[in-house]
Amino acid sequence: MNGVGTTHAFVLSKGFTQVGNHSALIGEDDTRRLFAEVYADPDRPDVRPQEAYKSILSSIQPGWTLRLLQLFWPDPEPRLEFQKQVSQWETPVSEGLDILHQGLSLSVQEYPLPFVRRTVLEFVLPGDEGTAWWEGLSGLCAGFGLRIRYLDQNAIEGLTRWILNPNMEYKQSEMPQSCGA
Repeated sequence: MNGVGTTHAFVLSKGFTQVGNHSALIGEDDTRRLFAEVYADPDRPDVRPQEAYKSILSSIQPGWTLRLLQLFWPDPEPRLEFQKQVSQWETPVSEGLDILHQGLSLSVQEYPLPFVRRTVLEFVLPGDEGTAWWEGLSGLCAGFGLRIRYLDQNAIEGLTRWILNPNMEYKQSEMPQSCGA
């Protein structure tokens, strides 16, 4: 059994397999591990994550394993949006304002990325009944204003790289896709 904060299941994984429409990480103990990100529905102002988590936890069967990961992940979107807006400003006519504009553009490029909290579920698949439960998570969470994004193999690999080797200086091309907090 994994304790709080352990990562050996990621280190000792054996690769991937397909479980229905989902990619699963094969654990060192031959378990199949499914991953999904939980995020707020942007169209619902009444998001109730505490109630959703309670409902998720009360719906799992005895002996099943579900791990909730709360990760702080680099988020390039705010910086990229601000850079886009700065690039659309008209070039200032006075030298002082031009220096200010250039300095602001340079500082935004060099400033570290902001971070966003991401919630990821890891589910150790117990069998066919677990697959049905996993696929029903979207419906279960929708009533509480949450959405589920099931992670594919590339997203799971990005997740394991982040957990095992969190690089604080991601380049945009290396960033894992995110749905938000």
